[in-house]
Amino acid sequence: MIKPLLSLRHIFNEATLNILEGLHFGTFGNMANVTHLLTPKQCEQFHRDGFLMVKNILPQADIQPLIDELSQWVEDGTQAAISAGVLEIGQRFQDAPFATRLSQVSTACSEPDWIWQNFFRNQKPRTAGMFILRTSPPLLDVVESLIGSEIFAHPQFNFRAKLLEHQLTVIPWHQDLAYLISEEAGETLVVNAWIPLVQANKENGCMQIIRGSHKFGLLPHSRQDFTVGHTGNIGIAEADLPDGEVVTAGLDIGDILLTTERLVHRGLPNRSNTVRWSIDTRYNRIGLPTGREQVPGFIARSRADPTSITNSHQHWDHAFETA
Repeated sequence: MIKPLLSLRHIFNEATLNILEGLHFGTFGNMANVTHLLTPKQCEQFHRDGFLMVKNILPQADIQPLIDELSQWVEDGTQAAISAGVLEIGQRFQDAPFATRLSQVSTACSEPDWIWQNFFRNQKPRTAGMFILRTSPPLLDVVESLIGSEIFAHPQFNFRAKLLEHQLTVIPWHQDLAYLISEEAGETLVVNAWIPLVQANKENGCMQIIRGSHKFGLLPHSRQDFTVGHTGNIGIAEADLPDGEVVTAGLDIGDILLTTERLVHRGLPNRSNTVRWSIDTRYNRIGLPTGREQVPGFIARSRADPTSITNSHQHWDHAFETA
């Protein structure tokens, strides 16, 4: 299996990456001033509906490093596909934008899933770009509004590259708690931030949510998608879905969708030529059960003990080496 590069070290050296992450954290580990707290009305809406869409909250500077990493992986995958003989050298689409290039080169491959399987199946890269986005100060400000200032970056996170009619990445109706050990984390408020890296809409497979569905408790997850290699095949059968308004969460770059661990939601299929690039990153209060106790997370913010904050992706990665 061909593995993607897990950092930008072929672009930036170690010192440059450390400076970028240090600037991101202020004076190399100190927390920035809180400036993007939610209003009381927004907090009330989140707890009432189980979700909240926050518009234009993330700066491009906190998103672009991850986009740059993923763009390089698309380039690496394209070159590898040419070397493997599944893509003609004249079909690199090197001038195509980030939003479409992976779709274009994949369609041109004799094995359309080849690049995705070899470069994008691992959806949990612990890279500088992922760390910068997961610790974006405006994002943590918003999360602080909901769970307080002692913020743990939950072990469960993903990026997703959803291609045209790609069944492996079509996620059925589900609750995030069903993918955790609910007996451990059932009383923990886990806030999920779903973040598009391109404009997300109904055509390219944005999220749908059922308003107020977090109030029904953990529902049976008896539906299974038996597609080999599916990335999220457990879901709620139609007969078990709760009543409620289905909301289609179209978002622009810079927007986020916040949901609770019990909200019923799904990802629609992509019926466009745009790749629906996104990440989902979760947070809970420090010290509460995560439902993934064997998998490390990291402290993203602490006003009680600022020295405990993980301030680089190297430190985050090191936690896996010592787990």
